[in-house]
This record gives sequence, structure tokens and C-alpha cells, in this order.
Amino acid sequence: MNAGAAHESGSASLVVRPNRSLSVAGMVVLFLALSLHAAAIGVWFTLAGAWMILPFTMLEILIVGLLCGWIYRHRDDCELITVEADRIHILKREGNGASRYDFPRYWARVHLDRRSGSASPTRLRIGSHGRYVALGEHINDADRVLLAQELTRLLRS
Repeated sequence: MNAGAAHESGSASLVVRPNRSLSVAGMVVLFLALSLHAAAIGVWFTLAGAWMILPFTMLEILIVGLLCGWIYRHRDDCELITVEADRIHILKREGNGASRYDFPRYWARVHLDRRSGSASPTRLRIGSHGRYVALGEHINDADRVLLAQELTRLLRS
């Protein structure tokens, strides 16, 4: 979990991001390396007489390009949780879309749902009046527990 906190005049903010260690420059290098490697193998087989390898090489380069594009679109995915004196605001960014949720702070509850027969949590939810939003879906269980504890602490303070 990549979480940052900011405290100002009675409000607190948490930013939850998945662990994305591949930078944009690293992604370009990865794409070029995989593409050049596949192209070199395709050209080598073509020169050896197996010309039917080239369409599959192009398909491989296309798939790697699509995957790198998907990773690029989701590089800024995050959840911004702002706890104010009377409201909780949640902004979830995924890809090109964003969703915003607001809850009254007094009624908001944090739920950490656990698997039956297991000690590890499966889902962290926050909400009130029967309307809940899942948080921390892209972080590991230990960080999800820490996030639940921090949210509970912020709601009580």
C-alpha cells in the first residue's frame, strides 16, 4: 500500500495506491526489448525459410503493446479518502473513470469482511445506511488491515 496522509484544520486525507513499481520509461524499455527480441526471432526464422512465423511475431508484438497500454492507462489508479468534520468523501480513480462517494461521518462504519474459516480479510468496506464502498481492493491483506485501523481511528477522533 502506498498511503499518504495530510492533516489540516480538522480534516484528514488518505491516498491508497497499488504498488506500481514500473515507471513509464521502464514500460517503454520493456516494450522495446520484448518487441525487438520477438522481431529478431521472427526475422531469423523467416531467413531460415519458416516465413509463417512472422504473423505470429506481429501478433505477439501487438499483444505486448496492448498490455503496455493497459498498464499505462491504469498507472494513476488510486483511492482518495477525505475525512472532514461531518462528512467522508471517497474518490476512486480507475483507468479513465472516476467515482465519488459521500457519507455522513457520524453514521459511517468500517467493515472488514473475513473469509469463513480463515484469518485473512477479503474485503474492506466503508459506508452507511446500507450503502457501502469497497476500498483497498488492489492492496495486500496486511495493508488492508492497517487501512481499516486507520480509518476507524479517523472516524472516532
